Amino acid sequence: MMPPTDMLRILVAIAAALALGSFLPANALARGRGVDIRGRGDGNPGTINAVRVLGWGPGLLTAVYDLSVGVVAVWIAGLLAVPAGFGYLAGLATIVGHRFPVFSALRGGGQGMAASAGLLVYGVGEAAAHGWLTGAEFGLLLAVLLVAFLLTRSDSAAGIVMLPLLVGMMLLSRADWPFIAFMCAVAGYIWVVQLAPARRSVASRAVRPAHGRTRD
Repeated sequence: MMPPTDMLRILVAIAAALALGSFLPANALARGRGVDIRGRGDGNPGTINAVRVLGWGPGLLTAVYDLSVGVVAVWIAGLLAVPAGFGYLAGLATIVGHRFPVFSALRGGGQGMAASAGLLVYGVGEAAAHGWLTGAEFGLLLAVLLVAFLLTRSDSAAGIVMLPLLVGMMLLSRADWPFIAFMCAVAGYIWVVQLAPARRSVASRAVRPAHGRTRD
């Protein structure tokens, strides 16, 4: 049975992660200007909409926070010396907080793509540092990502193609199971959220008429 002190540290780490994820800088910066970002642009309190509605300065601040928040949560869990594996859970909790902000009755959150991307990059770095992802495998991931993007001209579609390969590599690696579960969860979440945009992007290119010609 887990000691009560360990359980308390885990709960504190998860609570801190949810709070960090629930803070939406784009929303806070917009309110400071008297703007409701949920009613402007695409309504998403994330980086892209912050740039559209508020400009590059607030957009970049939003990007830095959202990209790093998950990694910061993992770092805080490490400072609290939570048992192995629960730090990854804290990172995932920031995505949950971003989607369902505790400070606004679980409503009005974003998709958590920046936080997910930050965690994915962190995970790839960890895998490379521990030898769970070789240089050749990393190169293959980049090559698949680049080729898929060149063929589709869609970052969403490129990710849809590359992420299953990354998951397969992790499942076949010698990484510990909490890390594998963490990487599969992050990659799977991004894949599911980006599936619809990828389909729309590819479909729009497929029906676009050739240069200089019109469709019947």
